[in-house]
Amino acid sequence: MKERIMKLIFGCDPAAFSFYKKLVAAMKNEGYEIEDVGCTSSEEPDGGKFAEIAEAVAEKVISGEGDYGFLMCGTGQGMAMAANKVPGIRAVLCYDVLPAVLSKNDNNGNILCTGAWMMEKKGIEFTISMIKAWLFSSYTGTHEDGMAALKHLDDKKYEVR
Repeated sequence: MKERIMKLIFGCDPAAFSFYKKLVAAMKNEGYEIEDVGCTSSEEPDGGKFAEIAEAVAEKVISGEGDYGFLMCGTGQGMAMAANKVPGIRAVLCYDVLPAVLSKNDNNGNILCTGAWMMEKKGIEFTISMIKAWLFSSYTGTHEDGMAALKHLDDKKYEVR
């Protein structure tokens, strides 16, 4: 029986474009199946593009079209905020391996977000090692009450003032 290849959905905004494209190429070179729904140029006007891209990645993860998502903008924060607006998404913002691993072990993160401005200093190899550590970590199930609380928030309706 052939082993199933994990499908990853990646996206970036214009602030991350240059570093992100190198990262996607390196990940594909290592054999990862990546669907890239990110911007196509560093010259694109952002104007909220990060939110559209985060939503596109989140929808593909929630629908099962992809196993996990990865989002990158300048800091990663805008992408994480936007992705977490989609019910069922647990986007995590990480710049290092340990928080990435713990975000999967403890909180069952399904989209990893990071910032190009931080990761460029650490390099492509380090960024790939962080992504791999996150991908191959497993949810331990020790925080089921917390996961139930997050699900409750997903289902709750709020009045915006």
